[in-house]
Amino acid sequence: MQFFLSWKQKFRLLIIVTLISLGLMAASSFWASQRLSTSLQARAEATAYAGASFALMNDWLKLGPLRQTLTPETQDAFPQRLNALEQRAGQFVAQAQGLGHSVIAESARQIEQLILAETDLQRQWLELSQQLGLSPFTGKRQALANSAEKLEPINIGLIRPFIAAALSNQRDYLATFDNGYADKTEAAIGDMQAKIEELDWRENQIGQAVTGFAEAFAQAHALIQQIREIDTQLASLGWQIEQRIDEQNLTLKDGLLTTTALQAQQARRASHWIMGLSFVGVALFLLLTLSQASRTLMRQLNNVTQLLTQVASGNLTGTLPVGRNPKDEFNQLSATTNRMIQGIGRIVSQVIDANRELAQLHSHLSEAMRRLGENSSQVEIQTEQAASASQQISATINEMAQRSSDVGNATHTAYDSARRGSSIIDASVASMDRLSQLIQATHAQVALLTQSSEKVAGIIDVINSLADQTNLLALNAAIEAARAGDAGRGFSVVADEVRSLAQKTVSATTDIARIVGEFKQQTQSMDELMTSGLSLAAESERHTGQVAGVIEEITQSMERLSGEMNQVVVAIEEISSSTEDIAGKMEEINVHTGETKGLRLNLDQHTRSLSTQVEALNRSAQQFQVD
Repeated sequence: MQFFLSWKQKFRLLIIVTLISLGLMAASSFWASQRLSTSLQARAEATAYAGASFALMNDWLKLGPLRQTLTPETQDAFPQRLNALEQRAGQFVAQAQGLGHSVIAESARQIEQLILAETDLQRQWLELSQQLGLSPFTGKRQALANSAEKLEPINIGLIRPFIAAALSNQRDYLATFDNGYADKTEAAIGDMQAKIEELDWRENQIGQAVTGFAEAFAQAHALIQQIREIDTQLASLGWQIEQRIDEQNLTLKDGLLTTTALQAQQARRASHWIMGLSFVGVALFLLLTLSQASRTLMRQLNNVTQLLTQVASGNLTGTLPVGRNPKDEFNQLSATTNRMIQGIGRIVSQVIDANRELAQLHSHLSEAMRRLGENSSQVEIQTEQAASASQQISATINEMAQRSSDVGNATHTAYDSARRGSSIIDASVASMDRLSQLIQATHAQVALLTQSSEKVAGIIDVINSLADQTNLLALNAAIEAARAGDAGRGFSVVADEVRSLAQKTVSATTDIARIVGEFKQQTQSMDELMTSGLSLAAESERHTGQVAGVIEEITQSMERLSGEMNQVVVAIEEISSSTEDIAGKMEEINVHTGETKGLRLNLDQHTRSLSTQVEALNRSAQQFQVD
């Protein structure tokens, strides 16, 4: 099953594909940026974790100097620093877990455990140091100082060296926590106790002072030993912490930081490749698609331009190629243009055929006009003959009247006059017979003229029908030319000329129809006059028969001549009057015949004008070339 798309649908599909391509580019760019951002974020988190590791180590390292310089005034800040260190260690572990690196997370947990263990020892150390005294005026230091003050006033030479050694060494011991000073102090205390035992001074002030000093030193020494043990543990934990942090920093430097940096670099390179390939792919697709569409459109437009140029020059035989895609706008335009050109060609062919039929009609009309002219000439000749015969009849009747008067004046010549009258009557009968024949012939010619007028009217109707068809064809041609736009402007001018010629033809045929109508009315008048003439001729023939009978009676009986003369005179007067009427009618027929001749000449002039218009229409139609 073939799937066809219109140009509108193709461009919409191209836009959709372009948008999808741009969306893919944006998605690939977003993915690359996300990957790069993720890599950079991982690198930043690793860097931040390394910074957190250094910060944790710095905070931890700061505890040593702070502990060494701890005083009663600053002792409250030390637990806060321990709590802050524990909190930072917890955050440090959370950061390590956020990296998603199991080795680093485990190392962070171990560091946290070591720091928590150290903070516990630091708190124990703080407690022992507070018991010992953070200054000479607090704790066991103050008690030992008070005991030493009791020994200082003793100036007995036996124990004074021992007291001096004990006091000096205990001060050094408290300052340095050196066991050598402790041993010397204990040895000096032992010597003093031995002298006290030797001198049995246990109960006096010197013995009590020595005993108090020994007890105070013993308590201070025990606390110092515990502190030294804690310092040893703290040193071990500190070494472990430093080792763990160094190992972790090495792991970060050689492992995670390097990996994240490499991932960031790879993500950046991949994003560049993806964006570049996406751009190149979309650009090549759009370039190929638009180039193909441009070539197709230009080829179609060139075909249309060439065809319209041929149509403008009058060549209606060309066509546009129509593809198999029924939805293609150019295929639709080609099919519509081909139908339009075929329609214009059919119209031009119909105009040419109509011109040919109009030329044939003009030929028939010319032949009818020729026959009409011949019939008119015959009618004119016969009318003149009838008028001449009427004049002869009138003269004869006048002569008969004169002779009838002579009959009244001379009866003796009645017989001769009667015989002559009989001869004259015979001639009158013959003349009346000829007159009747002429009138009948004229009546027949008038009937033929009437038929010719009806034929001319029929021809005029055909001409009007052809003119209407020509006008309709010209209107259709103008409509098709208007649809064609600028390319059909020349054909529009021809269509206007054809319509103008059709209108002139209608005007000419209207004038011809009017003239033929007038001619038909005049012919009908002539027919009525001929009918009256025939009636009068018949009546004259009857009267002439009566006159012949009278003449015969005159020849038979001259006695009845006088009585019958009045009737003869009356009959002759009636014949004379009828003859004069016939002569007048014949004159009118002659006048109408002249008018008919003028109408025929006018009709012939209009026929020539129609011939000129047909020739002009033929010249206009010959400009077009059709199949």
